[in-house]
Amino acid sequence: MQNEQLNKHLRQPLIFRVSIAVLLLYSLSIGLPVSFMMAKQRDVLFAQTLKSTEAVVGYFAASAKVPLLADDTLRLNAIARDAVGLDGVDYAFVVDRNRIIQAHSRQEMLGRQYAPPAKAVVVSENKDAAIVQYQDNEGRQIFDLSRTVFYNNKTLGVVHLGIPLDFIHSSVSAQQTSLLPALLIPALLVLAGLFVLAYLYGQRFRAGLTVLVEAAGEYGKGNLRHRIDEIPNDELGDAALALNTMAEKLLARGNNHVQLENYLKFSSVDRILEGPVSKGESYAVRRQVAVLFAGVKGFGSYAGTAKPEDVVTALNKYIEIVTRIISKHGGYVDKIIGDAVVGIFGVSLYREEHTARALRAAVELQRTLAAGSEIESHLLSNVCVGISAGIVLSGNIGSHSKVEYSSIGESIKEAYWLIGLGEPGEIILADGIYSQIKEQVLVEPLAPLQVVGSSEAIRTYRFLNLKDKNVGQ
Repeated sequence: MQNEQLNKHLRQPLIFRVSIAVLLLYSLSIGLPVSFMMAKQRDVLFAQTLKSTEAVVGYFAASAKVPLLADDTLRLNAIARDAVGLDGVDYAFVVDRNRIIQAHSRQEMLGRQYAPPAKAVVVSENKDAAIVQYQDNEGRQIFDLSRTVFYNNKTLGVVHLGIPLDFIHSSVSAQQTSLLPALLIPALLVLAGLFVLAYLYGQRFRAGLTVLVEAAGEYGKGNLRHRIDEIPNDELGDAALALNTMAEKLLARGNNHVQLENYLKFSSVDRILEGPVSKGESYAVRRQVAVLFAGVKGFGSYAGTAKPEDVVTALNKYIEIVTRIISKHGGYVDKIIGDAVVGIFGVSLYREEHTARALRAAVELQRTLAAGSEIESHLLSNVCVGISAGIVLSGNIGSHSKVEYSSIGESIKEAYWLIGLGEPGEIILADGIYSQIKEQVLVEPLAPLQVVGSSEAIRTYRFLNLKDKNVGQ
């Protein structure tokens, strides 16, 4: 039905085609003034576009405040990766008060001392924000936008976003293109021969606009099933078709969102939280736990080459398997960050033998993924698991507008670093957990792991097998 309406809409009356020809001829007489106005407008749009990116930096800085306070580098890195997903952002990173890079969209930069770009030109600067322009190694002009993160008037660190100059130019060009009709129409409407046509079209516009306003009001009330039935054969018809399509997509997205929420829930959640929300936002407790960190090796390359729908299907399958097995063995999923799933054992009601249960979960997880990869996506065969043990602080973390039950601690970062040592399908153990279960496992010692911020290297081991092979089943 919509295709038939669209085809009918494309058949414009002759009077509209003649009017367009007259308007184009008339526009030649005002070409020079418009060119001058466009040049001035370009400067204004450039400044506005650069100004709008400062809002992105502000949001980035606000999002990084709590993770900087909690020294949660996992979440900082997740925020940096999310920032790079925005249009035009080339890189994003977070520097702590000691000018050490704690999070970066390019992993190889983590832990380095931050050095300002060479030959950078200051575009603007104040006490908590700055914009500098420099040329990178590839010869591109980059705008580096930075903002200081404060807490109680104390500096926690600085966030940086890189915006290529080419992106800003393309954005300005796109805005100018969209604004060009607004500059031309006032001059073109002075043609006496188009007055009558403009008046008649204005009457149709008024009636069509009323329909659009009514539709917008219905959508504002949440009635996404409302449709515009009469589609006029003009620009308002385009708008009406767009509104109908928007409502259909929003309705479908709302249904999919509910389904996805149900999909990601697992049965042990109610038993895990033990009612901490009822104890207030300040609730927190320290516990000795085991941390299971599962991540997909090479996920970025896979996601960049596979079809988006295939990536989503494979990722959802993988997350469903990991959350189900962690719950089965008495753990709870603390975080899902992209392709990474963090499971905690020892915080829930199931606190006994938490290290052994974490190992059993990892063994069953790799066996399940290995079996599933033969008939499902190859993503399932590229998962590496790191397990560490230590003390975490678990409780309600957030603000008055959003609070979530989560855990923070060095053992979580340690488990994250462990998967960098392993290959797909492997389980890497830190010394803290190996010392508790060494009578149950066969391992291969690996080179010590030097973690950023720690003075001593961590001894690590590659898990080979269980001495009692029935334990993991």
